[in-house]
Amino acid sequence: MDTRFRRRIIAFAYILIILLFIGLGFCYSNESNNYYRENSVSLNDYWKIDDKYITFPFSSDETFTINNTLPTVYGDQLLVIRCYYKAFSVFIDGTEVLESRNNVLFGHSTDVGKKEIWIPLEYEYTGKKVEVKITPQESLYGAELTEAFVTTRSAYVIAQLRSNVPSVVLFILFTVTGFFEMLVSTVFILKRANLIRKLSFEALFYAGAFSVVAGQWIINETRIPFIAVGYITGFSILTIVSFLLMPLLFFEIARCIFLRVELIDHIIDGAIAIVILIACTLASFDIFEWGWLVYVAHVLDIVVMVMVGYYSYSSIKEEKKLSSRTGIAVANGIFIILAGYSLIKYIDNVGYNYIFFIIIALMLYIMVQVGLIYRRIGLNVKEEKEFAQAKIDAYTDQLTGIGNRRHFYALADDYEKNRLPNDLTYIAIDVNRLKYYNDTLGHDAGDELLKGTATCLKLAFSSSSTSTISRLGGDEFAILIIANRNELEKRISYLRTQLEHWHGEYVKGINVALGYATVR
Repeated sequence: MDTRFRRRIIAFAYILIILLFIGLGFCYSNESNNYYRENSVSLNDYWKIDDKYITFPFSSDETFTINNTLPTVYGDQLLVIRCYYKAFSVFIDGTEVLESRNNVLFGHSTDVGKKEIWIPLEYEYTGKKVEVKITPQESLYGAELTEAFVTTRSAYVIAQLRSNVPSVVLFILFTVTGFFEMLVSTVFILKRANLIRKLSFEALFYAGAFSVVAGQWIINETRIPFIAVGYITGFSILTIVSFLLMPLLFFEIARCIFLRVELIDHIIDGAIAIVILIACTLASFDIFEWGWLVYVAHVLDIVVMVMVGYYSYSSIKEEKKLSSRTGIAVANGIFIILAGYSLIKYIDNVGYNYIFFIIIALMLYIMVQVGLIYRRIGLNVKEEKEFAQAKIDAYTDQLTGIGNRRHFYALADDYEKNRLPNDLTYIAIDVNRLKYYNDTLGHDAGDELLKGTATCLKLAFSSSSTSTISRLGGDEFAILIIANRNELEKRISYLRTQLEHWHGEYVKGINVALGYATVR
């Protein structure tokens, strides 16, 4: 057995034993987790409307008044009623003690953040009748009244922490690892690299951004942030914007992993980003409510699921053997199924615990996607460490400093193994009069001609991150570039200008024969 592999097994077993010791302290001590009772009481039962008992969840499209009898209460407690309201009024023994205030955002009234009614209590309210008149929000999925309880603010935070441990752990994990992935990938994206390796790091960057945004959405769904620090409107908008960005980032990851750089993919990508921007702008100016952006996000979810499902299906269909992309395609499929199921259950019942399925889907998705991305990147990094200098020598033309024939065909093979982008163009260049300069002025003049040509090619094409410039041998040069027709023609025109005006010690201008072919 490999020594490094044996060490990893031992380290893994050691960690499991340490975790076992910690777990024993929680599971087999004589303490009870409810020994220190918090000052909280459920108040879900015995609510009435017009002397008729109701059960939670309760929905209504019209204003209604619910009433109940308060238990023993204290001055530091709150009556919390979870519902999506437009306005409310609270009466204790027929006397109004509280009414809602309009939420004002950017000078406009909004219902965003109106999801809980907090009613301060006093000891004198014990045993008295509480009435709450509620005007529900207009909602496509129904304005749900889901829960009522008496608690203190600190007890509420603790209760939410206890009941949402997986969400809190996932938030911390996603946020920390997400920022780290974004930082590492940014460093490598800024370095010059071939297209496929660059797309791998871009996939890692978007995976990190997806982790951070998903973590924000998950923790805000637990309500812990606004219970602890307030600003319910701000956290509600953060939740909605995070929910909107998740399908966009999911789509970006899929594009990078499956090397989808065609025009139609750019159009869909841009359209999703523009829809999100327009939706947030319209909500900011009160053209429609922030809450309706959730439905926009659901539409984007469906569009992205269809596109990523198509990418995954195409990848599996094209692969002749199992590969990392096949594994990612399968993980995408499972994620889409779980996310789609959660979306259906949410639409059917907004109070349904869809977060549980989302957490499972996200954990599976992030582990598989990031794991395989790291594997792809790790193989590249390992290869570079072991063969860095040899690769430079093997792939570089010693005279001109650009790629050589081996480098060109290696990249061409990479493209051929994957779906060729429609805008991929091959440019063939032959330098004229090389033999003349060699025969009449010497090989130094011929070398200067070739070096000058390489310099002009780099000036015209190296600013594109998708270009590869190579010397195939003798007076032959080749370029691979992903560019639309307009960009291609501009670069070729600029190249001709550079060649005509280039001056060296022997050469006073360069003339070439040039032709190109595009996949489209």
